[in-house]
Amino acid sequence: MEGVEFRCVAVAGVNDGTVPAVTPVVVDAQQRQEDVNSELSLLFVACTRARVALRVSRHGEPSPFLAPARARSAERVRPA
Repeated sequence: MEGVEFRCVAVAGVNDGTVPAVTPVVVDAQQRQEDVNSELSLLFVACTRARVALRVSRHGEPSPFLAPARARSAERVRPA
């Protein structure tokens, strides 16, 4: 189903400590970087499936992956 889009997409639970869910650096630094890259790619794909509306939710601190998007679109980011 590559390239499938939806009118509205919700991505829930994009919290610090949850996304990315990666191998600890003390276990394997190379695997950790691969995990981070994979998680970032998955979040990107999820968010780019929306044609009209995208809702990203979290509780607590946001995932570090959200920082660039929040910086670019501060006028469109609303707390829930």
